[in-house]
Amino acid sequence: MIKVTAVIVTYADRFNLLKQVVNACFASNVSQIIIVDNNSDKNSREKLRDFYEKHKEQVTVVWNKSNLGSAKAYKQGLQKAYEIKDHDFIWMLDDDNKPRENALKILKDFWKIRPEQVETLLSFRPDRNQYKQAVYENDPNLVLGSDNSFLGFHLIDKISKFFGKSKKVNKEKCFGEIAYAPYGGMFFNKSILDEIGYPNEDYFLYSDDHDWSYRITKANKKIYLLLDSIVDDIDTSWAIKDKKSSTFKKMSKAPSFRLYYTVRNRMLFEKKYLIKNVLIYKFHQFLFTTIFFSYSYRSKNFKIFSKATKDAKENNLVNFE
Repeated sequence: MIKVTAVIVTYADRFNLLKQVVNACFASNVSQIIIVDNNSDKNSREKLRDFYEKHKEQVTVVWNKSNLGSAKAYKQGLQKAYEIKDHDFIWMLDDDNKPRENALKILKDFWKIRPEQVETLLSFRPDRNQYKQAVYENDPNLVLGSDNSFLGFHLIDKISKFFGKSKKVNKEKCFGEIAYAPYGGMFFNKSILDEIGYPNEDYFLYSDDHDWSYRITKANKKIYLLLDSIVDDIDTSWAIKDKKSSTFKKMSKAPSFRLYYTVRNRMLFEKKYLIKNVLIYKFHQFLFTTIFFSYSYRSKNFKIFSKATKDAKENNLVNFE
C-alpha cells in the first residue's frame, strides 16, 4: 500500500486557497499533510490554527515566525515528511494547487509500472504549457531553455518562432520525460532525498525548485510528467496572469522582490548548467537588457534588474531588501 504525505507551503492571507487544496488532498486519500506556515497574515494563521485543531490526526503544521522563502519552507516540510516512518511517498503542492479527482491515484498506479530510472513523477498544471510541449515534442530539455540563453531569451529561438518553424509533435502522448520540475505536483519516494538532498536555502524564492529537481536529472534519474494527473492552479502566478503581455512588460511591472529573485536565481541556474559559450551568453544578456531598458527606464525596476544581474555575476546570495 502506497502511503502518501502531502507537503504544502502557505503564506500571506491565503487560507481560503489552502483549505481547498487540503480538502482535495483528503478526498484523494492522502494519509498525512504537512503544512509549512511561512508567517502568514494574522487572519489566515488564526483560521489555520482552528483547522489544525480539528484535523490533528492527519495534519502537522510548521509555524515560522518570518517568511523564510520557498526554499527553506519546502526544506522544512520535506524534512518533516522524511521523519514519518511508515509513509514512504511525498506529494508536493503549492497552497493554490488543487488536485482533481483521481490525480493522486493516477500517480500511484503509474508508479507501479514506471520505466526504469524514473524516480519522480509530476502532476500536470494546465497553465504550464511548456511542460506539456516537452512531452509532445519528446524533448525533456525544452523546459530548460536553449544553451546560452539569458533568462530564457535566445535569438535563434525568437527567429524560429517568428517564421513559424514547427517541430514534430505527438499530441497523443499522455506522459513523458522532463528535465526539471516545479515543486507543485512532484511525487516521489522519499529515499531519493538521501541522494539529492534538500532545496538550497540561498535561492530563497524562485528557481529553487528547478535547481533542486534538476539534481535528479543530473544523477541520471528521470522525471516523468503525467498529463492525466491534473492539478489546477486556483490562483494564477503573476508571471502567467497576463498572457498577452511580453516578458519585458510583465517584468517592468513586477513587484520588486519578485523581479529581483526571478532574475538573480535564473542567472545562477544558467551559470551553473546552461552556459556553453560565454560570448553568446553575454550577447543575449546585452540584447535582453537593452530591450528591457526600453520598457522600464522610467521605473525603479531597471535598477533592481541591474542589481540582480550584478549579484548573480558575483554570486552574492544575500536576501533582497
